[in-house]
Amino acid sequence: MTYFLGLTGGIATGKTTVSQMLAQQGLPIIDGDQIAHQVLANNQSVQAQIQATFGKQLVQDGQVDRAALGKLVFGNQAALAQLNAITAPVIRKTIMTEMVQAKAHQVPLVVLDLPLLYEQHYETVCDGVLVVYLPVEKQLARLMARNQLSREDALKRINSQASLVEKRDRADFVIDNQGSLAQLEDQLKTVLEGVRHKSGMS
Repeated sequence: MTYFLGLTGGIATGKTTVSQMLAQQGLPIIDGDQIAHQVLANNQSVQAQIQATFGKQLVQDGQVDRAALGKLVFGNQAALAQLNAITAPVIRKTIMTEMVQAKAHQVPLVVLDLPLLYEQHYETVCDGVLVVYLPVEKQLARLMARNQLSREDALKRINSQASLVEKRDRADFVIDNQGSLAQLEDQLKTVLEGVRHKSGMS
């Protein structure tokens, strides 16, 4: 039996760090961001729909201008919904295919690293969900520092995702990432023990 652990959080909460730690332990990761990048880069049908919806200038020489597209959709719920309507079904199909392959190979534990896990309702295909949590003021400070964003732009990005408190409250496992890297590792170790116990793994 394969146990699928959904991993999510909010922008700049440390989800990527947790994902890297899990990968270092040899756990297979199905990476939603990576798949989304591949879809934008390689799927001509998706590129054509982006051009038709947002303008020809957004795809040049077979490449989506991701920076321009990001500017267009952040803070604009209608545009973001249009983009998700184009990309989400293709991304989901790829993720489900990878999950089927993992089951076929009887991989005991697979991590689904998905920023929009709850927004896109992937909790229905996960056996458990781990949320990496930060209070919004700390999230805001980290995002402003990391991406050199104004408070207003950082807030737009945070508000384009579902509430982190809501995600935390729905999760099976929570990591509070306000402390040190060592504390993060300790919490992750506890989570993995809980996952192995729940899934019947040794």
